[in-house]
Amino acid sequence: MRGVTHHITATREDGTVFEVSYGYGPGQRRLLGCRHCDWTERITYGGARHKGLDHLAQAHGALGSPRMTADPAARRQALLIMFACFAVAAVMLWWAATQG
Repeated sequence: MRGVTHHITATREDGTVFEVSYGYGPGQRRLLGCRHCDWTERITYGGARHKGLDHLAQAHGALGSPRMTADPAARRQALLIMFACFAVAAVMLWWAATQG
């Protein structure tokens, strides 16, 4: 899977942490993929967190400390794009203010 945007994790009673990655696959399809077995599932709408946690509980017995966190690279990219948009808007406002 390329384009991972989130990580869904849960822990087993012995402290082992299991993870499902959520992101985009070929053709911009939203996918879940387990990092510990060959399980993948295509997501058509919503419910990615619940489907990922269900897999971790049923296949790996991981019920504790469920979390869904954003991938650091995806978060940086989103912040960079937002910063660029705000910078362009600020320049446009400055230009419009100086024209009057």
